[in-house]
Amino acid sequence: MTQQPTSCNQIGRGLRYDQCLRFATCGTMKLKYETVIDADLASVWAAFDNPDNMQRWQQNLESFNHISGERGQPGAVSELVYDEKGKKVVLREEITERREPNFLAGFYESSMGKTVIVNHFEEFGEDSTRWTSWCNFTFQGFMKIMSIFVSGIIRKRTEADMARFKLMVETDRASAEQ
Repeated sequence: MTQQPTSCNQIGRGLRYDQCLRFATCGTMKLKYETVIDADLASVWAAFDNPDNMQRWQQNLESFNHISGERGQPGAVSELVYDEKGKKVVLREEITERREPNFLAGFYESSMGKTVIVNHFEEFGEDSTRWTSWCNFTFQGFMKIMSIFVSGIIRKRTEADMARFKLMVETDRASAEQ
């Protein structure tokens, strides 16, 4: 049985052109990311849950503004502004579910589309944490067509953000131990 593709970032990854065209036409993309962080679950959760850390690991984030609801809790709404090569991209974030210290889900909306992101944290061996993130993108307008080209960029950006988060947590942990 052939595995269902999760993205259409390159035809060379086993997808035919007509399959890529179907992905672009429907304008959706589902991705899964995973990394193991050399820090305990409580430390990873505390770092992830702190909005002051966001600019440290999300390279293009310019601002994070809490709008309504209890910060970090279901129903909380915030505005995130990113600089994408000189163009401002504004995301509206709504936290949809939270199960501390293992699970945080949110809904993100911009002029380009909507995204559901689910983050799961679990103990992984001794003093390590596995972070798994599922992202379900639904593009709208011109981005439906462009999704065929930007999926690789989105994947690389998210992987780089996760790597920066991992480095931030591990560096902070090492500094605290000295």
